[in-house]
Amino acid sequence: MEIMLVLAIIAILSSMSMPAMRGFAASRRLTTSAQAIADTLAFARDMAITERTTHLVVFDVDSNRFWLASSESFDVQNPAASTGRAARPTTSTDGQVVMSRTSGVMGIPQPLRQGVTIAALVTTHNGVTQQIISGVDYVYFTPTSTSEDTIVYLRNVREKVIAIVVEATTGRASIEQVSQEQILRLGLGNDL
Repeated sequence: MEIMLVLAIIAILSSMSMPAMRGFAASRRLTTSAQAIADTLAFARDMAITERTTHLVVFDVDSNRFWLASSESFDVQNPAASTGRAARPTTSTDGQVVMSRTSGVMGIPQPLRQGVTIAALVTTHNGVTQQIISGVDYVYFTPTSTSEDTIVYLRNVREKVIAIVVEATTGRASIEQVSQEQILRLGLGNDL
């Protein structure tokens, strides 16, 4: 009888905690996706400085994925064409093939975690700020570590939104929480 009572208490406590656990998992997937994007942005900035060539992070809003591209493999008219294009290896003076640090990740699309979508991408190209809610767009990093003001908004299935902010003057990316008031003001609910 005591074992049955203990099992019943465990079942009741488990059923009460399941919704909270689902919410925790959804929040964790959102945070993990935001961190992956911020890490890729930081890597692109570092590679632009190190290799002295412009690097980009391309976002496919419709497919909820992103990837690293270099100015050598990127076409502004068709940003999606940079997928699958790895950095070209160079040959040293002694005939050895030299691979770049980006050769293992260049052009390889990285999907967001399950239940996480790109709600919007707000960026400035040629002085014009635009909000992208579908299609493909990019953020570039120059060899002088500058970029363009950009905010990537990610949303999870529980309507929580998080922002990855890129500062133009330094090219640094940071992750910021977005309040419910900001979500409503920006129109980032699921009714986009």
